[in-house]
Amino acid sequence: MGQLNAEAPRWMWEKTPNIYWRMPVAFGPMPGPRQTIYGAPRESRESTFITASIKFKTSRTLLQNLFPPKSSGWKFKSPGTVAYASFSQTTLNDMEWLGGSGYKHIGLYIHGVEYQKKDGTVLSGAYLPILFENLTDPIVSGREELGMPKLYTAIDVYRRSKSYRVATGWEGAVWGRFTWEGLEEFDASAESGAISGDNAEDGILAYRYIPSIGRQNKGIAEAEYTLFDPFKEEKPTPKPLRVYKAAKASLEIDGLDWDALPTLHHVISRLSELPVYEVVSAKIVEGVGVPDVAAARRVE
Repeated sequence: MGQLNAEAPRWMWEKTPNIYWRMPVAFGPMPGPRQTIYGAPRESRESTFITASIKFKTSRTLLQNLFPPKSSGWKFKSPGTVAYASFSQTTLNDMEWLGGSGYKHIGLYIHGVEYQKKDGTVLSGAYLPILFENLTDPIVSGREELGMPKLYTAIDVYRRSKSYRVATGWEGAVWGRFTWEGLEEFDASAESGAISGDNAEDGILAYRYIPSIGRQNKGIAEAEYTLFDPFKEEKPTPKPLRVYKAAKASLEIDGLDWDALPTLHHVISRLSELPVYEVVSAKIVEGVGVPDVAAARRVE
């Protein structure tokens, strides 16, 4: 500790203005996925990813109900009563900022969404209403530095030669089961390694909300806005090495109750309402190069 204090005194922090700060600020800038303790960019070109996704046809109305409330400008690109979404689960390893270890995340990505800015400019991509992760460190950094809608859940992955299974839960209460069966390897050259599981997306759309402090300010936002993470600006660029497509895939979401999920029931119950009209595609993509998401920005 004494050595670190000698190497990074307050004057050094002041000489590095373009550096991420997060609470607790008394100890200086916070190391994380996008910087070292001294503000130098992290290197994740050799970090590995395995992304397992299930794309399905579902109710446009129910997906639309997950757009940010009290925020205009959101719509689907195409008309109709059905729309498409994916549950995409990623396992990351060899992460420099975690000492070479990794973590897992799973999110719901709603495809074919547009956000129209006040000046009429339109951004298109996959809308991310929720992203679950199984480690505190990326949850905190992602919520504070990127504005991503992250929550904790346990994520267990079981892989066999021809199948892949994921179970999600909280304190022993399992709320999600996802299965890929009959896996066969295909050419990886057409894959982008997109986190959403869809090669056609321009990026990720999400919504940041930070509440004001104080009982008298309940319901008042300190920060509230749309954000966009463009895939074309990703650094490093993901490099898919192997792709496996499933002959059969399924997903089961159980909303359980407030006793089983005292902090997540309101989220999981909404996810459980989404009907699966048809599984459109299901695949596993393995590769190297994990983007740091530093290109994410406030839209307006």
